[in-house]
Amino acid sequence: MWYGPNDEVFVAETEEAARAEAAAAGISELRRDSDTLDTWFSSGLWPFSILGWPEATPELAHWYPNQVLITGREIIFLWVARMMMLGLHFVGDVPFRTVFIAPLVFDLQGRKMSKSLGNVIDPMDLVEKYGADAFRLGIVRQMRLESQELRFDERFCEKARDFNNKMWNALRYVLGLPEGLPRGGTLPPARDLGLADRWILTGLHRTIDAVTAALENFEFGVAADTLLDFAWYEYCDWYLEATKVPTPTRAAVLSYVLNTVARLLHPIAPFVTEEMWQALPHDGATIVTASWPDSSEVPVDDEAAARYERLRTVVGKAREMRAELGLPPREKLTLEVPPGVDEETRTLLGLHAGATLADAAPVDGDPLAAVTVRAPRALLQARYAKEAERLDGEVARLEKKLGNEGFTSKASPDVVAKEREKLANYASERERVRAALSALNAEDRG
Repeated sequence: MWYGPNDEVFVAETEEAARAEAAAAGISELRRDSDTLDTWFSSGLWPFSILGWPEATPELAHWYPNQVLITGREIIFLWVARMMMLGLHFVGDVPFRTVFIAPLVFDLQGRKMSKSLGNVIDPMDLVEKYGADAFRLGIVRQMRLESQELRFDERFCEKARDFNNKMWNALRYVLGLPEGLPRGGTLPPARDLGLADRWILTGLHRTIDAVTAALENFEFGVAADTLLDFAWYEYCDWYLEATKVPTPTRAAVLSYVLNTVARLLHPIAPFVTEEMWQALPHDGATIVTASWPDSSEVPVDDEAAARYERLRTVVGKAREMRAELGLPPREKLTLEVPPGVDEETRTLLGLHAGATLADAAPVDGDPLAAVTVRAPRALLQARYAKEAERLDGEVARLEKKLGNEGFTSKASPDVVAKEREKLANYASERERVRAALSALNAEDRG
C-alpha cells in the first residue's frame, strides 16, 4: 500500500505498478505506510515487547520466559506459533512452554451461541442471578480436558450457589461454637484426635493431593468436583453432624479443615473464600498471598478412616429403612450393637442414624459390620399388615382377570404370560410379608 501527498491510496503488488497508477492520477510523490506490521505479526512480539525489549530490562529478565498461555484453538497458528518463533528469534527462548487450549462454549443442544438463534448467554446476567463465584464454579465444573466443546448447563450455577450457601452456613456454625476457635489455626496432637477427626483429616489429605494434581494438569472440572464432594458431602453433611457431640478437638479441626478448603477453592471462587478465610484463624493479610495447602502437614489414619466408613455403611442402611418406612424424625430406629464396638463409635452411630442402641449377642469378626437395624415393632406390624392387604388385592384382581375366559381367549399369549408372571410375583411377595408379620406377632406372644 502506498500513499500520495494528500493521503491518496494506491494498492499494488509492486512499487512500479503503484507509481504507474499514481502517475495516471497526476501524482509523482508516493510514500509507504510507516506501520509495516500486521496485527498478528505485532501481536507475536507482545510477550517481550511489553517488557522493554530490545533493552535488557529487569522486567524482561524477571518475566521472560513465562509459564502458561491460555488461549482458544482458532488462533494457534495465527498468534501462538508467531509468539514462539519470534521469541526464539529475538530473545533466544520460547515465551512459555505450556499452552492450555480452552474449550468453546455451546448451548445444551451443541449449537454455537448467536443472536439469530436467541441462545446467547450474558455472563453478567448469571452473575446477577447466582453470584460471581457461583457462575465461575458452575462453568468450571463443566470443563473437561477430553472435550473441546463445553455445552453450558445453567443448572451447574444453581448447584454452585447452593454449595456456596452450604459453605457459608458451615462457617456460621464453626464461628458459633461456644468454646470459640483456637488461635493460630493449628491441629491438636494426633493422639488427641477422635474417630471422626481422623476420618475427615484423612479425607482432607487426599483431597489436597487430588485437587493439586488436577489443577497442575489443567483438569479444572475434576478439581472443582473433588472439592465440592469433599466439602459438601463429607465435611458439611457428616463431620459437622458428628461434632454436635462436643469434643475437645472439634473447634480446632473444624476451623482447620474449613481454612484449608477455602484456600483450595480460592482460585475458582475468590470472593466467598476470602470472606471465609478472613473470619477464621489465619496468617497474613489476604488469602491471595496465603500458602497453598501442603498435604504432608495433615495426618492420615487409614485404619480409623476405614472404621468410620464401615460406620457410614451401617448408618446408610438405617437411613434407607427410615426412608422406606416413611419414618418421621420423632420415631427412633434401634441399632443392635454387639460387644466390641467402642463407646465413641456407638455414640456416632446413634447420632448419625437417629437411633437408640441396644446390646446384641457377641459375634465373630468385625462387630461393627454385624450391627443390625431394627424399626419399631408396632410400626413394622402396621406396615406389614397394610402391605399384605394391598398384595391380597393385587392377587385377587389378577386371579379374577386370568379366570375370565373372555380375557385369556382374546389376549395374545405374551400378554397372558406376563399377567401370570405378575400374579406369581405378587403371591410370592405376599407370602414373604405374611411370614414377616407372623414372626413379629409370634415374638409378641412369646
